[in-house]
This record gives sequence, structure tokens and C-alpha cells, in this order.
Amino acid sequence: MKFKELGWNGFLLEIPEEMRLTTEGGSLSSGYLKFEMENFLMEIRWDPIDPKKVKPLAEIADSFLKTVKKALKKASKKEVDLKVKETGSSLISSHNAYFMVLKPGENIDEPVYIWTCDKSRRAIIIHFTSLLASEESRSIIEHIINSLKCHIEEEFVPWIALNLRFNIPSSFLLSDRRIAVGRTYLTFNEQKFSAFAEIGRKLVIEYFSMANVIFEDSYKDIESWFQNNYWKDLKKRCKNVAFQTTETKRILRHNVVYKRGIKNSGLFTRRTTLCENLTWYCSKSNRIYSVTYLSYVGRPFFLRRKLDEETDRRIMQEFLSSLRCHI
Repeated sequence: MKFKELGWNGFLLEIPEEMRLTTEGGSLSSGYLKFEMENFLMEIRWDPIDPKKVKPLAEIADSFLKTVKKALKKASKKEVDLKVKETGSSLISSHNAYFMVLKPGENIDEPVYIWTCDKSRRAIIIHFTSLLASEESRSIIEHIINSLKCHIEEEFVPWIALNLRFNIPSSFLLSDRRIAVGRTYLTFNEQKFSAFAEIGRKLVIEYFSMANVIFEDSYKDIESWFQNNYWKDLKKRCKNVAFQTTETKRILRHNVVYKRGIKNSGLFTRRTTLCENLTWYCSKSNRIYSVTYLSYVGRPFFLRRKLDEETDRRIMQEFLSSLRCHI
């Protein structure tokens, strides 16, 4: 069986090529992921922990069992005799983990792994449900568990999903998203506050699928597509976005329309915003991609405002050098 990399909210692991991300939610500190393929399902859940008051893994396991029982009762509308077939320990990403096998039915085994990560300050639960042959199921689970990393101690972290790959600063947090047929976007934010300054960055990565069908008349003319199909919506979602220059560049072996501008706004609190946008059509994935990067600094009108353009340049260089718009 072939495997592929998956990177999401600080997790990096390998999953079977056939597996698809079907549900996701939450943030870096608290959230969930659900993956499915025929006869096999995996769920990852995580919640924040207080490093000074970390709960024992057995206590987290008991709480998880109660939640599962309640969900099964609600789904079947009757009491379910959920048994714990076995318990044990394991090692995941250098952490000691609690292991147990649930048995909700006669021919179903559901392995569960529970551990806490002091680096990312999260309690993590991985729950597998498999109807595959026991040997095949065991092999897949072992591969996933052995490949998993729950903390990445680097300045830039990988995001790998949705036939897309890129690296962004670890301080960029996923703040909004839409994953749907036809249109998908991920929005990341970084914000820093002080007594006399507000400094922040925003990155919006968006793509439109089946481009040569939905945008049959404009997908080959990206500038026209941008003006007629995207610009109005982008202005609504990204405050203070403005462009003064437009040029075509060759990036990622694609012809990319690159826009750049700087906008000053505000009265008593003045804000300077750097705006960049890259839009292109990828024939391999049949998608139109649009990436918008904003960097701003806001201060009272009597204080000087200066963008950290060197850091902005380094962030975009790392992002573009790592970006793969079809994998």
C-alpha cells in the first residue's frame, strides 16, 4: 500500500493514498480531523493542556470512553455494551502513550491512542475504526503511528492536504476556512500587540476547481478573471487591500499575475499595509489559484510606521519555494 504525507495544524504524518480528509475543525490548540477510505476510518482530536496540571492518561481515557458511549447510545437509541478488549502503552513522537482496544461489536476492534504533548501543549487522541483484515489493519495503523509527529520545532511548518503543499511560519494560525466542491480557501493570521502598535500579517490561499468548465471563457486570461470574478470579493474579505502595480512572472512553471501595493489608512490610528497577490491557472490540477499576502503596522498618527519588508520578503520566498499546487 502506498502512503502520502499529511500536514495540518502542527501534525505531520503519513496516511494511505486512498484516504481523504472528510471533516475538520477547530484551531491549533483544540480541534479534530477525520479521514476515511473504504472500510477504514481515523479520527484525531486534540485539546489544550495546562503544563502545571496535566491529567493522567487513564483519566483522559475514561472521559473519552464516556463520550464514545454517549455518542453510540444517541446513534442507536439504546444502551451499547462498549467493552475495552485490552490496554497497554506505546511510544508516539517521543511521548509515552496510553493504548486501548474498544470492542463495540462482535467483529469490530477500534484501537485508541492517547498522549499529551508538552511541546504543543495538547492532549491528543487517535481513534481508528477498521473493517479490514486484521493483518492489513495492523500494518496501516503501525505505519501511521510510526510516522506521526505532533510537534514541529521549526520556524516554518508544513501544511500538506487538498492536493496542495506549502510552508508558513509557525506563528501563522488558521483563522478561517472553507473546503467545498468548486471553491476552497484557507486564511492564516498572525497578530502582535503592544502599547503603541498593532502589527499583523494575513495569508489567504484560495483555489477554484474545474476551472476550464466553470470559467470556460476566462480561465486562460487570468487578469480578466481576477477583475471580473475575484477582485470584488477579495476587497470585502481583506480590509485595506490595494494594488498599484501588475506584472506577469514565471513562478512554479506557471505564468503568474503578480500584483503589489501599499495603502495608508486611518485617522488617529494610522495603518500602513503591504499587499501582494499572485494568481494563476494550474493545468495539472485544473484549478485557478489566488494567494493574497497582507502585512500591516498600525500606530497613533504622531508615531512613525515602518513595515518589516525584509521579514515579509523572507516569508513569501519560503512560501513560494515550498509551494506545490499539484501533488
